[in-house]
Amino acid sequence: MFIVYLQHFLFACMIIIYLYVICNVYHYYTINDGSISSIIKNKECNEIVFINTSAMGIVTLIYEFFRNDIFSFFSIVFILIGIYGVLLYDHTMNIHFIYCFIVFISILLFMCNHCCKVKDIILYSSLCVQGILCSIIFLETNIINCEIYLLANFAFFYIYLHFTQVCKLETPVEMSNCLTDTQPDTMNIVSNEPDN
Repeated sequence: MFIVYLQHFLFACMIIIYLYVICNVYHYYTINDGSISSIIKNKECNEIVFINTSAMGIVTLIYEFFRNDIFSFFSIVFILIGIYGVLLYDHTMNIHFIYCFIVFISILLFMCNHCCKVKDIILYSSLCVQGILCSIIFLETNIINCEIYLLANFAFFYIYLHFTQVCKLETPVEMSNCLTDTQPDTMNIVSNEPDN
């Protein structure tokens, strides 16, 4: 149960930092900004986002470590690499768009991985929405609304995934199933013994 409570704590930390970053980005938003990248080109905003993204990245990687899913863990690693690239390079440079592509693809792969494992209609729907939004974003010039929907949808996916995977471990049935899975099947051992 300690691991479950730790995951809840880490998850809460992620949400708090995420909301703080959103509030700061919104504070620097102007009507002329056509994308989130154009907002964070502001030096002060960029520094705030970079520091908080670093903090959230560390917390998220610890959280993902306890999820015990190597593909999920490295998807988050590449998302973070992409975000750092987006923050470090100006949105007028071609390399900036390469890092954006890394972020979007890594998010999609993360979602696909968990959809294959959890098999939940809500997660499938969220993945479909993400795929559609990713297609649209490469066709538009003013993409800020699409970016917001993409981030909001991924946040919803991540939150829903937390409550479907971590919270169910708190129920007595799930805990007993975990304990049962780790115990040897004594009934089979007894039944397989030869009769005297």
